[in-house]
Amino acid sequence: MTQDADASVRALLGPDGPIARRLPEFEPRPQQVELAHAIERALQQRRHLIAEAGTGTGKSFAYLLPAVVHADQHQGEGPIVVSTRTIALQEQLEQKDLPFLHAVLPFEWSSVTALGRNNYLCLRRMHLAEREQHLFEDPGRHDQLRRIVDWSLVTREGTRQDLDFQPDTEVWEEVQAEHGNCLQRACKHYDHCHWQRAKRRMQTAQVLVVNHALYFADLALRIAGASYLPPHRVVIFDEAHHLERTATESLGLRVGPGTVGWHLRRLHARRSERSLLSRHGTPVARLLWEEARQHNDAFFATIAEELRAGGARDGAALKDRTLEEPLTPVLRALSTELASAAVRVEQVDARMELQARANGLDALCAALRSLCIHNPEAATPLVRWVEPTRHGAALCGAPLDVSETLRRHLWSGGATAILTSATLATGADDDFTWLRRRLGLDDADTVRLGSPFDYDRMVELVLEDAMPDPSQQAAAFRHEVAERTLRHLLANGGRGLVLCTSWEFVRGLAVALRAPLADAGIELLVQGDGPLARLLERKREQPTSVLLGTDSLWEGIDLRGPALTLLVVTRLPFQSPGHPLTQARLEAMRARGQDPFAEHSLPEAVLRFRQGFGRLVRSSQDRGKVVVMDPRVRTKAYGRRFLGALPFRGEHRDP
Repeated sequence: MTQDADASVRALLGPDGPIARRLPEFEPRPQQVELAHAIERALQQRRHLIAEAGTGTGKSFAYLLPAVVHADQHQGEGPIVVSTRTIALQEQLEQKDLPFLHAVLPFEWSSVTALGRNNYLCLRRMHLAEREQHLFEDPGRHDQLRRIVDWSLVTREGTRQDLDFQPDTEVWEEVQAEHGNCLQRACKHYDHCHWQRAKRRMQTAQVLVVNHALYFADLALRIAGASYLPPHRVVIFDEAHHLERTATESLGLRVGPGTVGWHLRRLHARRSERSLLSRHGTPVARLLWEEARQHNDAFFATIAEELRAGGARDGAALKDRTLEEPLTPVLRALSTELASAAVRVEQVDARMELQARANGLDALCAALRSLCIHNPEAATPLVRWVEPTRHGAALCGAPLDVSETLRRHLWSGGATAILTSATLATGADDDFTWLRRRLGLDDADTVRLGSPFDYDRMVELVLEDAMPDPSQQAAAFRHEVAERTLRHLLANGGRGLVLCTSWEFVRGLAVALRAPLADAGIELLVQGDGPLARLLERKREQPTSVLLGTDSLWEGIDLRGPALTLLVVTRLPFQSPGHPLTQARLEAMRARGQDPFAEHSLPEAVLRFRQGFGRLVRSSQDRGKVVVMDPRVRTKAYGRRFLGALPFRGEHRDP
């Protein structure tokens, strides 16, 4: 790091800097300055960096400032990519942090938020849909199409998110930009194309904001020899504790009856004579379509019945089993018919649509074969399983271990990577050994910074005593949790967040709490009863309310001030060991002589526990109580790992 760069970052983040002058609530924080310097040094030295910084550090400014300075000093090397997991953080960067920095920094620079291609309107496809006056049977969908056409005349971004209404999926699919369905410069709308404009902005931006899913989808494309994002020398992963999960999902496969049905519906809706297949397909193609529909229903119904009979709630592993499936021969034949029909069609728009559908069916067949056939010789062998969903059984596959893929294609010889989050270590692990092993990141600098908050003064920690063991006395544990949670909530006047580890527990606890809380004038908000964004909005509108849920409530939500002064952790957040992918990974660890509990289950649970604890204090004004119901935090030797991971400086306080 140069002296000038050091002085620049120090001045920008200092008490007399432009940020402090323009941001009334800005508080100089040594941790923020230290993190910014560590990131600046990593960028200058082209070194990967893993940086944990506690809640309240101000991570976004700490990485955005050195990123912007570096981009300005290294123009022509491609953008600095900033990747987040949650939409909330992406919107914070796009709508708040980046506009503010544009206003205060003393030099010009550019930033762009990248979306997936299907989020953009395709003018050519829109006009094709408009010409096909009878494309939709439903008059309401005709009206939506007309509204999209009117909107296309005034929109600047041309993205689905820019619409002032939510179109039906079937309507948007007819007008969205698509890979493999683009005429490029041969299209008469090329100069005005929203996707092409966005692509050009991406190519010239100095800071490019994406989400993890898009970044790893691009990584999968790069592995296959293509790309979506522009070449870049630096990527900053915020919320980096999700990288392994996102990589696993992006490099995996999932096909259910709805997946196949989606491809078939885009060709033809039953009883419709206005579809693409009706207008341009052959009689043979229409027969194949019907055959594929019937095989789809029968094949996945059989799988769903097997799953129900086996009673595996988390899914059933396929292991070395090969599934006999009748779908791919029919789908390949249908694809061939479509490709032949495309050659015969003179209209370029229709020809493109038919060829794109044929290509889509080919990709679907490849995914189905990978999921149905046991192939240990594959370049990336998949753990395969059948999983229950709301829409029936789905075939799933994922790599057993993503570390080698990431080591080879992401960390070696590519972009300099900065990984940051409030929770990356699983305890006293300042070198992030557990995380680096999971991600295949062998060589990286590290920095671990505490929170500027005084948790000893701001948080009371209560460990409930004389609780039944949840693994041995499940019914008694549920009863005691309900009784004691209600007592804490009533004493606190609501204002609570209750974290569970399963949907079954959420439903049972909701039944026990709803009536007595209502009698006390306290509203109970239960995850799943509405969109999460709406529940959080309601929680802020009614601070005395109580939010109850699992899964995504353990992290990524921000309830500052009086809306949250009590956090109840009902159970230590160990992952269900019943999921087929988890089982396969634990079996692989045993085969290598490792301890799956100590080296997998426990570290993951500790990290999740830290994330849940972090929901209570979000600002320097917050105060409150954290109640842990699970007795194992006291009775088991590993309980010390959970307590030791909390950000108290002195002794934790409990009854």
